[in-house]
Amino acid sequence: MKTVAQTVIEADRFYTIAARTGSVIEAVESAKNEGSIRLGKYDHKPEQEWSFVRVGDGVYRIRNRASGKLIDLMMTGTANGTWLHLWEDVGGRSQMWTVEPTPAGTVRLRSSWASGKCIDTVGMGVADGAQLQIWQETAGEDQLWTITEVKDRAKRVAKAAKEEEPAAAPVEKAGEKPVEAAPVKAEPVVEAAKAEEKPAEPAPAKVEAPAVEAPKAEEAKPEVKAEPVKAAPAAKAPAKKPTAKKTSRAARKKAAAKK
Repeated sequence: MKTVAQTVIEADRFYTIAARTGSVIEAVESAKNEGSIRLGKYDHKPEQEWSFVRVGDGVYRIRNRASGKLIDLMMTGTANGTWLHLWEDVGGRSQMWTVEPTPAGTVRLRSSWASGKCIDTVGMGVADGAQLQIWQETAGEDQLWTITEVKDRAKRVAKAAKEEEPAAAPVEKAGEKPVEAAPVKAEPVVEAAKAEEKPAEPAPAKVEAPAVEAPKAEEAKPEVKAEPVKAAPAAKAPAKKPTAKKTSRAARKKAAAKK
């Protein structure tokens, strides 16, 4: 079998880690711990680029360019199917990976913590968005990765900056008379005659009738208690004078004689 030259991993360089389909390992929500690690189409984003920090012979910590966080094993698991996620550097072995070259120029990435299990995709997925996990070594190609150095970032930045520069103004040669632009004949502006506006007659002021106060209800006079009318005393009939008894002259003489 023909051996393909391997990419030489160097410090202070960044690399892409690509599956056989060309999709690369990328960090999702890379700014926080537990950000997931999946496959995605390469768009020259820092979340898709990684540096390899050497720990020992062929052993590295794989650091994301965008956040500086490392590829780690979720809950420091060791079983088949344990997912990968991002975590800050804690110096643990769950963040250490052995880069094992193959004759085809690809590599296997073996966990130093999980008994050499390899970085793999869940369900042997190859589509963008497939979640990464660890699994024991198999004969499939979903555990084979191509490491490629990112070299054209500086060139792309310089090219983009050059495209954004404004175009230089034309330089006039000595002795050449600048061409004057022909004067533009201004057309007279015809103002439309304004219709005479008839001053609006002021609307007669509305005279409001003075409010007529409703007559005040007469205050109820205190009820005068009628005093009982005393009956006038009945007029006494004039006393009758006793009627003088008429005596005869003879009787008077008789009475005088008795005395």
